[in-house]
Amino acid sequence: MPESKPFLVGYALPARKLGCFMVPTFINHAKDRGIDFVPIDVTKPLTDQSPFDCIVHKLYTDDWKHNLHDFTVNNPNTAVIDPPSAIERLQNRISMLEFITELKLPQLSIPNQVLVADSSSLSSLIATGRLNFPMIAKPVVVDGSAKSHKMSLVLNEEGLTKGLDLESPVVLQQFVNHGGVIFKVYVAGEYVKCVKRRSLKDISEEMLEKTSSESGGVICFSQISNSALAGDDNNQSPEDSDVVKMPAPEFVSETANRLRQALGLQLFNFDMIMDEKGGGYLVIDINYFPGYEKLPCYETVMTDFFLNLVKSHTVEKTTADG
Repeated sequence: MPESKPFLVGYALPARKLGCFMVPTFINHAKDRGIDFVPIDVTKPLTDQSPFDCIVHKLYTDDWKHNLHDFTVNNPNTAVIDPPSAIERLQNRISMLEFITELKLPQLSIPNQVLVADSSSLSSLIATGRLNFPMIAKPVVVDGSAKSHKMSLVLNEEGLTKGLDLESPVVLQQFVNHGGVIFKVYVAGEYVKCVKRRSLKDISEEMLEKTSSESGGVICFSQISNSALAGDDNNQSPEDSDVVKMPAPEFVSETANRLRQALGLQLFNFDMIMDEKGGGYLVIDINYFPGYEKLPCYETVMTDFFLNLVKSHTVEKTTADG
């Protein structure tokens, strides 16, 4: 019998993603199982490049979106992971979370949050009392840049009105004590993996007053798990290990699958915390095409993901031709 043709996956990824995700161990592992990864030259039309069974990407420029659109119009059988229209929802920190309550999962919600367009809207925000201190300030736009990951812990009114950078719109999200632990749930198709990571420490009234006076009311950081405000290393402190348990696997799987269907995405993760006061869990962020390479045996996980695409691709093509 003749050997089956390899499944061709074209990839268009930013340089930092290439350096940690598309590494030789992964490429060779996938090749041994029948998948060939082909780099895409984003400066040339996709229609002039190798035929692809699948295209995986994490680029946000208009030129790339037009290039991909032109290709898919003429190549409808090529699987695109994922559609730019679906990814765009995760590029705005308001739209990425606004549908969570529509999932109607009893244990799942989001923190109170408001959009602040500029400094002139701060006075009305303070007057309404929709949020209490402390709160987290995050850029609205999520475009993969370092700037989109810069966040601030806002401790008092002085920090909000004087210490916060409001050159561009921000989302103010209510800080909720959560045991210093964040759950990161990775989704790759039907694969779901929940891991526990350290997070911002809980803030008591006494700590809030002390930290406010020492910091001027605002503390800047980037990734929560790497922040100096987070708990001790090794994911969490011994106390957290006893108090903050992993969410039930059934709950994690159901949440991941419902999110996958609602978002129309295959590759993403979501950050979830336990609400110590209100009970249940809060989704605080959703990220497209996250760092799967941080997972153990990610080469096997991601190769299995693409092999499942092969199967569904073959079934869809056979049905269409039939």
